[in-house]
Amino acid sequence: MAERDDSELEPSARTGSEPSARAGSGESSGPRAHEPYRPRARDVVLAAVFVCGWLIPLTISAYHGGAPESWPMHARDLYSVSCLFGTESDRVSVFYVQVRREHSRGWETVEESQYFELEPFGHRNRFDRFMARFGYMDSQSAEAARAEFARWIAARESEGDASGGVVIAVRYLWLDVDLDGDPQGCWRKPDLADLPPGTKRRRLGEVVPISAEDRARGGSR
Repeated sequence: MAERDDSELEPSARTGSEPSARAGSGESSGPRAHEPYRPRARDVVLAAVFVCGWLIPLTISAYHGGAPESWPMHARDLYSVSCLFGTESDRVSVFYVQVRREHSRGWETVEESQYFELEPFGHRNRFDRFMARFGYMDSQSAEAARAEFARWIAARESEGDASGGVVIAVRYLWLDVDLDGDPQGCWRKPDLADLPPGTKRRRLGEVVPISAEDRARGGSR
């Protein structure tokens, strides 16, 4: 009996396997394979938001060297490179502490620099840093911190100048000082008496009454 040649079956076997291979690979010869790609509506919206909301404003800011002044402040900061010192300030906040003595009806401004000679923050001492942290706040913790500092100041002032009377009350003032032109040299906080008469003065919190016990407690710190 003659043996069959396996090579004669290979073409038909390969021919029969090609359709199954194409079917397994997911290839289709139907009309859907020739349809053009259409982006989804969601992708179009996201691309438009990116171009109009970020790319174009950033290009405008880069061309002009900064965001236009007509834009809102938050938008100018958003499209700035570093968001640091985007605009110059035309005023600066300063703080003062005043005391009222036993035999005086007026308020006396304390020169706090005599108690805080070290200036580790440029020309700002620890009093300026303390007020920058607790001066703007109306919380109970800020009120307590200012009251504690008032007792300490009252004890120092009562010890330093007993002839003028002991301190019976302390208050804090907050002022916004206008900067006229470019500052010359090293800027320092101006004296309260040297400010223009129209400068608005705001009191921070309530007046802190000082008792003899408070002065003794403040002097022990």
